[in-house]
Amino acid sequence: MTFGDFVRLSRAYVWVLVGCTILGALLMIGKTTRDPVLYSATSSGLVRVGQATTAGEEQGNAQLAEDKANLYAFLVSKTPVAEQVVEDLDLAIPPSAIAGRFSASVDADVNSLTVSAIGSTPEEARDLANAVVDAVVVVAQQIETGEENPREPPLTRIIPLEEAQLPGAPFTPDYRGAAMKGAIGGLALAYAFLVGRRLIDRRVRSAKHVEDATGASVLGVIPKDDALGRVHRGVRGDLGRAAEAFRQLRTNLRFVDVDNEPRRIVVTSALAGEGKSTVSSNIARLVAQAGTPVLLIDADLRRPMIATTFEVDGAVGLTQALAGDVDVRDVIVESGMANLSLLPAGRIPPNPSELLGSLRMKQFVDELSVDYLVILDAPPLLPVTDAGLLSAFCDGALLVQAAGKTQIEQSQQCRRILDQVGSRLLGVVLNKAPVKGAAAIAYGGGYGSYGGYGGYKAEYASREAYSTAGKGRRRKQAKAEAKAESKAESKAEAKAESKTAKAAAQEKAAKS
Repeated sequence: MTFGDFVRLSRAYVWVLVGCTILGALLMIGKTTRDPVLYSATSSGLVRVGQATTAGEEQGNAQLAEDKANLYAFLVSKTPVAEQVVEDLDLAIPPSAIAGRFSASVDADVNSLTVSAIGSTPEEARDLANAVVDAVVVVAQQIETGEENPREPPLTRIIPLEEAQLPGAPFTPDYRGAAMKGAIGGLALAYAFLVGRRLIDRRVRSAKHVEDATGASVLGVIPKDDALGRVHRGVRGDLGRAAEAFRQLRTNLRFVDVDNEPRRIVVTSALAGEGKSTVSSNIARLVAQAGTPVLLIDADLRRPMIATTFEVDGAVGLTQALAGDVDVRDVIVESGMANLSLLPAGRIPPNPSELLGSLRMKQFVDELSVDYLVILDAPPLLPVTDAGLLSAFCDGALLVQAAGKTQIEQSQQCRRILDQVGSRLLGVVLNKAPVKGAAAIAYGGGYGSYGGYGGYKAEYASREAYSTAGKGRRRKQAKAEAKAESKAESKAEAKAESKTAKAAAQEKAAKS
């Protein structure tokens, strides 16, 4: 998964992520309300050893003080220190109950010992922190001398540096910290679930998935639209946002093989419900609109849909022609659209595979392909063998895959079936591509940019603005030139008038 996929996943599931974040924060806050109210107080002191009279003694005492400070920090949380604290404060609780409330740290640079104590009240936390500092020295001396009440004064002492003060507020429960932890945990779990589900998802969701599975190019990506889900499957012309996608499919199908243009095309899918009948009906209609005579044959003799889609009588059709009851051209009906004829399935037979794989069916297709571009709406490839039999004597197959439904393994199996019968896979149509929501990740947000042809409008507006600006510049230039010309003419006229006046004056003077 690339960073771009991660960003699109986040955008698609933004409300799920927000919900999990809030839920995690609320759960942690709820859990924190059950925590006891505790206060923490801290005291500190400097560890000193003896009374040094020389610099050498001072250096030796400093090293010993550092060792003693580390020993004291180790003893702080031990039971003997807790026993001494209970004795000094005359507490009515067992030492083991408070031993875990103490902690200590050492600053080796100055040999200071910092002690923290936890209590259920501010006063208890303060008293425990101050008592521990004294108790740890006593316990350390008892351990070193082996005497319970040493007679000699201790060599090492702790000089109080900062006594514990009353804490102003409890450090637990920390609702803000709990909310942050819960929010981060909820968000992390949501991402783990979404990314994991995406990684193990074996459904085709992009053109790359299909191309990797089948080895064929994707000729068209048809967006999901309500118009295609109706009874007429969009053949009345109301394709909605899928109209441009079908036109693109028609163009790509036309250029699959320019030198040997396919005249017999089988449209099939992996399983039922992937939209093969919708694709075959609309591609036949659009090719016919381009001026090519098209014959759409309903070769799905198990669940025929063409007659219902185009609202024609399908009682007599391909089945009766294959049985020899009627001539095949007599059962071809007009669709009501220019250049588009239909061959309904007719009565559903008990042996569809035998009929579709017969020599008579091949002869029918060969004869009709002389006058028409023959498109056969065939059953799915995986459940039955009908589509494989038909594609064996046609120019190629067009495989329809439903985005978010067809499994990658099913696409691979379809390609194997077509290869086994020697059929050519012309290309794949990725149908029912979501245009919004989580499943639209693979399509970059859908086809909204095609609605209203915003790009063309922008280009037109740009050209119009450029044209207008050019006209404006030309008008200004023309005005400037006219003004300059007018000035030149005015100067010439003034000069001519001046010369005329001067000549008249000279002539008058000569007469006089």
